[in-house]
Amino acid sequence: MKYKEKKIKLDNPLSFWNYFKNEERFLFYNPLKKEYILGAKRLKTFSMKENLKDYLYTFSSMRFFDSIKDEKWAGFGNETIAFEYYLVEKDGQQTLYYLKDFIEIENREVKICKHSYKYATEDEQDWKELFSVANNSISRKEVNKVVISREIKIECDRVVNVDSLLENLLKKNPNSFVFSYFKEGKTFLGATPEILVQKEKDNILSYALAGTIERREKNDELQKTRLLNDPKNRYEHEIVIDSIVNVVKKFTEETIVDETTTLTLKNVHHLYTPIYTKDKSSTLLEWVRRLHPTPAVGGNPANKALELIKRHEKHERGLYGAPIGIMDQNGDGVFVVGIRSALIEQNTVYAYAGCGIVDESDYEIEYIETKNKLRTIIESL
Repeated sequence: MKYKEKKIKLDNPLSFWNYFKNEERFLFYNPLKKEYILGAKRLKTFSMKENLKDYLYTFSSMRFFDSIKDEKWAGFGNETIAFEYYLVEKDGQQTLYYLKDFIEIENREVKICKHSYKYATEDEQDWKELFSVANNSISRKEVNKVVISREIKIECDRVVNVDSLLENLLKKNPNSFVFSYFKEGKTFLGATPEILVQKEKDNILSYALAGTIERREKNDELQKTRLLNDPKNRYEHEIVIDSIVNVVKKFTEETIVDETTTLTLKNVHHLYTPIYTKDKSSTLLEWVRRLHPTPAVGGNPANKALELIKRHEKHERGLYGAPIGIMDQNGDGVFVVGIRSALIEQNTVYAYAGCGIVDESDYEIEYIETKNKLRTIIESL
């Protein structure tokens, strides 16, 4: 099976997204390569071990937990999919790939609209109770870290303009991986800073990303220094580094842990440490299974932290915090962590944010941190 290709020129790659407005489709923007990959019209799904050869790209997503009960997540996740059409934009060049029929895509201007909305849920009391459960578990030394999350239901005055929201996400979050997946009337999208795992031939990369401080208009550089020198955030970050390194060492002989620095996003700074290794024998999907969920989204020890999350979070995570990625026909690609994200259906937005609770975490500070993280979605409305 061979895709045909043709150079095209669209003012905005979202014209491709809009053209297939009623079809299953995805968008994935990689800020490290400044590359857009979009696909539309489901063609084939793949099993875990199946060869991807002959299929230009596949889009893959997992659920945070294997099972789901909440109807709004039905049909989402745990699939690797090839599509009939792809648009790839890199280095200022756009290429349309297609199997049978060439399509003429018109330029469509994305009109930015401002949604009027209200919060349909008030969850501060739920958060307080969840924080208390996590804090007590840490005090009893059952876990040393657990990541708890919020689901905020937002009702807009009209059907959400996903094109506008995506355009805003792309413009406001240039250092983030922006993703969007539309299926059966619902869209899961977000702008995440976090790589779970990247594979390029035998080179494997993962991020330890944990520890957060809000940005400020004045003395923002000082905020970075505070974050780097803060014992609580450094401890939380080291838990993630140690966990990833322990997994990597089980399967490879050499691990390189880079220097811990800060990653700056629109509203927050994070502690950030790249971790490298080499592996010729494992697939990217195998690495995804090994590493998810890191303590950046789950906790440590993993089994006890995840059990606490399952039992006490009142919402279902679905694709929030879960692996979302792109693979090429050689099996190389990148999976990111689906944070700073939301599920959209008609005029309803379910926005998600979480933070890591460790010893000395403060309820109010952590609640404010989730508000800052939720701004990624809310400001794009």
